This record gives sequence, C-alpha cells and structure tokens, in this order.
Amino acid sequence: MDIRSVAGSRAAVLVASTVVVLGTALAYWLIRPSTEAAPMSVAVARADIQETVSALGVVVPSQYVDVGAQVSGQLLKLHVRLGDTVQRGQLVAAIDPTRYAAQVAQDRAVIADLEAQMAGWEGRLALARWTYGRNTRLASEGAATEQVLEQGKAELKVAETTLASLKAQLERARNVLKVDEANLGYTEIRAPLSGLVISPTSAVYGNAWAKLDIVHEGQTLNANQNAPVLLRIADLQSMRVRTQVSEADVTRLKLGMPVQFTTLGRPERRISARLGAIEPTPELVNGAIFYNAAFDVANTDGSLLPQMTAQVYFVVAQASDALVVPSAGLASARRQTAGDVPGCPPQSSDSNTDCIQVLANGQAQARPVTVGVRNDVAAQILDGLAEGEQVLLPGAVPGDAKPGGGKNGGGKKGTNNGGP
Repeated sequence: MDIRSVAGSRAAVLVASTVVVLGTALAYWLIRPSTEAAPMSVAVARADIQETVSALGVVVPSQYVDVGAQVSGQLLKLHVRLGDTVQRGQLVAAIDPTRYAAQVAQDRAVIADLEAQMAGWEGRLALARWTYGRNTRLASEGAATEQVLEQGKAELKVAETTLASLKAQLERARNVLKVDEANLGYTEIRAPLSGLVISPTSAVYGNAWAKLDIVHEGQTLNANQNAPVLLRIADLQSMRVRTQVSEADVTRLKLGMPVQFTTLGRPERRISARLGAIEPTPELVNGAIFYNAAFDVANTDGSLLPQMTAQVYFVVAQASDALVVPSAGLASARRQTAGDVPGCPPQSSDSNTDCIQVLANGQAQARPVTVGVRNDVAAQILDGLAEGEQVLLPGAVPGDAKPGGGKNGGGKKGTNNGGP
C-alpha cells in the first residue's frame, strides 16, 4: 500500500508546493535585486531552525467500528442516516426477527417438555428406591424372593439412568436456547460506540481503497459466510495520521518526538502532535521498504476528515534563536557542486565539523565551524562565527562583495526549517 502516491495528483501538488517554498526560503539569502550581479555574501543572522524527515500520510479516525450483521435476514428498519451522531447502545438497525423468535419459542417448549419428563421420572425414581428398600428388608426375612429383589433393583437403575439422560438433554436444550436468544438479540443492531455515521471503505488508508455504500431498508443480509457491513461509526474527535517512512529515514524517528503536518486544503495551518507508534513490520512498495508511523491528534473543531492527505514533518532536531547561515555556504555542500573550497581542510569524518568562507577586509577567509541543526536550506552554527559576519556563497567574488548589501546582508530574524 503506497501512501506516497495516495490521492494521485494531490501528492504531486504537495511536493511541488514544498519545492517552491523551499526555493523561496533559500532565495531570501541567495537572490539579489535584478540590478545587482551574482550573489555575494550574507550576514550571519539569528533564526529558528528545524531538521525534519518528511513523509506523506493519510488522516483516518483513531477509533471507529464497522457495524455488521451477525445474523441473516431482511433489514426491516434503518434508524440512522449518513452524518447522524449516535450514542453507544443506540438502536441503529433492525432485522426481521420472525424466524429467530419462533426458534426461541420452540427451544422453550422443548425445555418445558424435558422438565415435565424429569418431574415424572423423579417420582418414579423415588418409588423405585422405596420399593427396592422394602424388598431388601423382606428378602432378609425370607418374605420376598430373589426374583422380586432383582426386579426392584433393575427398576431403580432404569429410573436413575433415565433421569440422568433427561438432565443432560435439558442442559443441552438450555444452551441451545442461549444461542437462539442471542441470535434474536442480534436482530436489533446497536451502536458499539458513540460517534458519527459514515460510509465504510474497502481499506483503512492508502491509495487502494474505495467508498462503500451503507445498507438500505429491505435489503437481505446473508451472514452465513461473511458478516455484512451495514455502516461505519467513527469518533472524529480524535484522528490518526498514518504515514509510510522509508527504511533510510525510519532509524531517525523516535517515539514521542515532535511531529507537524499540514493538509491539502489548508497548507498554511501546521498542526503539532507527538509520534505515537512505529510499526515494526515493513511493507514492500515497488521494490522499496517502508515502515508505518502513526500519531493521534485532537480534532475538536472537526476540520480533519477521513482520508485527507497530510504532508508530515517529523522534527528530528530544532533550535530557537540560533546563529544560522545558508547550507549552500558550507564547504561540505559546496564540494558537491564546485569542488574544494580554498583554505578549507579536507572533509572531516565528524559530521558536525565543517568549514565556511567569511569576508574579512574584503578578502575571503576560511573559517572552521561547528554545525548543529541543519536542513536543505540552512544550518545552525554552534562555534566559529559571530552574528553579523559576512559569509561568502558559491559564485561570490570577494573583491565585489558588499557587506550587508541587498537581500544578502540583512540580519533579519526569521524561521528556517526543512518543511514549507
């Protein structure tokens, strides 16, 4: 089930929007007014920054029940409609009870007959015991023959075994009655939880699902093979966002970490939550391994609806009011496109150690720095730079650099993160 492709074109719109916004954020530093030449330098500024893992997800009810029929028959009455709010235990549908009521009545008649037979045989058993006891005393006195004694003993045995058989039949009949009474009760279908009546779907989430119709009055339900689904009741006060995370990123996720997400209809609204579960069993999607990660979020205003597409950002690290520079200025990033950076040492095995070029007296100067939180747009500098220093970017010409000039030198505080 490939959540990355859920809702088709909707996912493409989200990805395209993310690219545009990321590009705009980077352009804040890199693009100069059209009257200027190439990008030159930017001032080290303070901003909030996040490092995130992004994934596409689907919004589903955190708690829902597909209400089914446990017995077969004609649906006489459907007491609810789509969109109705129901309470736990409320009657939602009724199946024709005629056959089940008749079966219960028959079971009770069988029990009554067995109880009557038991009463008669209990009397016969009492008489057989008295007769056998009397004949035993007479035989000891020589007043009864051996044949009479044996005959009384046999009658006592027959009475005891017959009564034991009737007791077993009565127990079986009572158990049958319990089952048939339960089936009669199943003809009245009640809400198993409080919530909203919605249409069931062929799958819980993902792109391989279809909307199913709820039942209609007069429909014949056959529960002999599969329990027919009448409708779905969902508690929409709390929703669950389920995502698929690649095996390359899932090791960076931790239970309880901050999560933010947006929906297709309201991309400007970021909703915060905490990661609640990482399912250990992966899914194979087009030859790639993905793991399901899910979290719950309150939906008190009802703005989140089932099957909405969510762009999710798992916050791996974040920092507030940090010294921030464009990621493109780091030597590790510049080497990927422009080769070695003059004055910077070879790449260190320590991912937090990097190098950057600063503008000092109009000249480029290599400066080792310690990097903290970073993303595709910006990087936090923990050590090696001071606020306001000018950082050279790719394509800069030190002799023409203008400290603090244009959009590159402004030390305005903002927010830089890996999301839109």
